[in-house]
Amino acid sequence: MTTLYVQSEDGGPAWQVWPLQDVIPSGSIREASSYLFELRDSDDAIAADLLIDDVPIEALRSRHTRVARWRWTPGFHAGSVEVALHLPGTEVRRFEITTDPDLRKLTRNDFDAMVREVLEDTFALFSLSAFRKSIARQRGSKPPPLARLEFLRSRAEEITQTISAINRSPRHFLRAEQVTVPSHRAVRATGPEIIKSFRSGLIRTETSQPSRLPAALGGRLPAQITIRQRRNSVDIPEHRQIKACLRSWAAWLSGVADVLAKVGRTGDPEILTTAGNWAVRARRIARQFNDASGSGFMVEVTDSPAMLKMSSLFRNDPVYHRFYRLWQDMNLGLAALFGDFLQMPLARTYELYELWCFLRLLRATVQEYGSTGIDLSNLFVTDAAGGVTISAGAVIVSVGPDKILCFQRQYREYWIEPSGEGSFSRVMVPDVVLAGTGFGSPRRQVIVLDAKYRINDGLNDALTSIHTYRDALVQEAESGEIEGVVTAAYLLTPHAPALNSDFKTTPVPGRLFHPQYRDKFRFGAITLRPGMSSEDLRGSLKAIVADAIGEP
Repeated sequence: MTTLYVQSEDGGPAWQVWPLQDVIPSGSIREASSYLFELRDSDDAIAADLLIDDVPIEALRSRHTRVARWRWTPGFHAGSVEVALHLPGTEVRRFEITTDPDLRKLTRNDFDAMVREVLEDTFALFSLSAFRKSIARQRGSKPPPLARLEFLRSRAEEITQTISAINRSPRHFLRAEQVTVPSHRAVRATGPEIIKSFRSGLIRTETSQPSRLPAALGGRLPAQITIRQRRNSVDIPEHRQIKACLRSWAAWLSGVADVLAKVGRTGDPEILTTAGNWAVRARRIARQFNDASGSGFMVEVTDSPAMLKMSSLFRNDPVYHRFYRLWQDMNLGLAALFGDFLQMPLARTYELYELWCFLRLLRATVQEYGSTGIDLSNLFVTDAAGGVTISAGAVIVSVGPDKILCFQRQYREYWIEPSGEGSFSRVMVPDVVLAGTGFGSPRRQVIVLDAKYRINDGLNDALTSIHTYRDALVQEAESGEIEGVVTAAYLLTPHAPALNSDFKTTPVPGRLFHPQYRDKFRFGAITLRPGMSSEDLRGSLKAIVADAIGEP
């Protein structure tokens, strides 16, 4: 029997992952390690291919003709990956492998949270811009970006689980209906129902004696009697809306699958593989939604518009409320929003984190200092089809007359910059820069923030970048002397530190987060983690500004 195993390249136990999957102990597959996949007892071992997240992994030479081997080195963003095994003459076998759960909480879940919050922030900021176009739903003529597809796929799994939970105990109500039955079956018919049935249909006369009918009927009885019955029904407005949403999503995904299949016909092998695989996934999700809308209690549910309306059931029942939240997520994922930042797989979460930090801070800045005078013309670009593209590079947003927030602004050599402010060595591109005079201090502030999607000891290697930005960004004074312009420099990271009472006794990287350390050196790190509330984000922004201007 052909089987596929995975084990550490350093040795140790091997776990079967196909066709049946063993339970891999927590922590067995982790970042910065190397693993071997081994296909055993296969007649097609030489021609077999193995892909992880649609990317072929390194094939190794095997000493046995019925054994194929591959090497896989997961990066920091391992999380949950999809493995595809290609064997000649058979369909592709697909399954998932999940790394250590602690790492997964900082990869797949954070990726979904960041995509959701980037989309939410985009909608909120777009409403403040001068554009007045609807981006509620993308038309089916353009393939959606990878990040949105990843996001929709993660929501689809939760949606099917939620429908299964509702199916176990759906809400219902007693429904009254009129049913016409032969007279011999109307054993529970009431007097008014019998009298009303005389008005239409055939009337039969009793011939046997003595009569078994009440004297008031005069030996006559309708052949068909219409009676009123009560029965349990699940055809409630909430179920009709849920069913309509499932079918609407399935239709949209089927259309997207057709578009992706056409894109996959290009000559580029990489585009062919990615688009083709996503076409298969989109059709699979569409089938899941269609199956969910036509099985179980949904069979008795009638049609309705695909729009949920908040009701007491959606508000108070935890399972129905979960579906309402997922419906809101799906609306974000279906929006006509584009941008280079969305054209990335899960393995490049760190790039998404950089833009996420910028948009989160931009929204917090607007909330803190007001939206008067904000200029978002450099951030959004709309097209004739109604889509919106986010400019994810070299963006400068004016927040009022005296503050700017920049994303990946380029600082060239200071002697060629018109403002005289730049680098004295090479071109510098910090992730986020908050600058201006409107922070309660007479001196102009330049706060450099470098986003690093790293935790624990990985932050130690990231210190070099903010040291460089703080020291290399300068301007030429009127006296001709060169002086630094950066008043504060911080790392932005999802790391949650443990702090001692004194920063001197707190080991790195926790020391970088210590308020005493940041206040003393105007240097360090700030926690920005997906899922943070607006209040926490504003608190982080105020802490950054307070450190920069020396406010206790």
